Amino acid sequence: MTSVSLLSIVALCDKVPYEEKEYLANRKVLPFSLHGVTIGYVDEPTVLELKKYVTAFGENSFSIDSETVTFHQSVDTFEERSEAVMKLLKYWKENGTFACLKGWRNEFYPVYGDSRQPSNIAFRMERAGCSIFGFRTFGAHLNGYVRTDEGIKMWVARRSLKKPTWPGLLDNIVAGGISYGQAPDETIVKECDEEANIPMEIAAKVRASGAITYFDCTERGLAPETQYLYDLELPRDFVPQPNDGEVECFYLWDLNEVTEF
Repeated sequence: MTSVSLLSIVALCDKVPYEEKEYLANRKVLPFSLHGVTIGYVDEPTVLELKKYVTAFGENSFSIDSETVTFHQSVDTFEERSEAVMKLLKYWKENGTFACLKGWRNEFYPVYGDSRQPSNIAFRMERAGCSIFGFRTFGAHLNGYVRTDEGIKMWVARRSLKKPTWPGLLDNIVAGGISYGQAPDETIVKECDEEANIPMEIAAKVRASGAITYFDCTERGLAPETQYLYDLELPRDFVPQPNDGEVECFYLWDLNEVTEF
């Protein structure tokens, strides 16, 4: 396979241009707002389905006009917003409205945007539904590497064929979404155990190395994401083992092999 630059790979994920408003207007995307602040993006098919739902069941759950989507004025607490979104997503899941909800995780993600809360978290929602509304999601990825006599090598994971997203593709040795109530550091250490069976005494040595933010547009919907990045030097004799069924296997490659794939 012909190697490509890492920046070109980032560009493949960062599909929404920086002239965001014009791009979204051309695609007939409405902002999802809370107290005048945009916290998500709702495309035309979603707006139509949401209007159907509001008309049939939830007049006091969401408000929609030609400019924006938001919660009904009576839905104004963390608990009320969380409940309104959960009822909507369960209804859509039961009726097969959006294919991405087939990958229901029973895992909550935080949605930020309520400055009145110390955490700025407006509500929580099922992970599988975030892209339907273009809510920003957060994850943590780990570069696991080994220093050998031939130079630095990197452990690469192949995702399980049973994963609802990108099954069978290559990934970092450890990666995971940051669930509601968890910090990035907690997430990466937890995933070290769950995905690669990395002992705590080794995982505790992870070091934060930055973050990358991009705005993707996928078949699942609009997906602005932030990934927190970590590095971990692993012992030469350590071999990661799949632990929770999310990884098929691991490869130890030199950096040229990594960039080739």
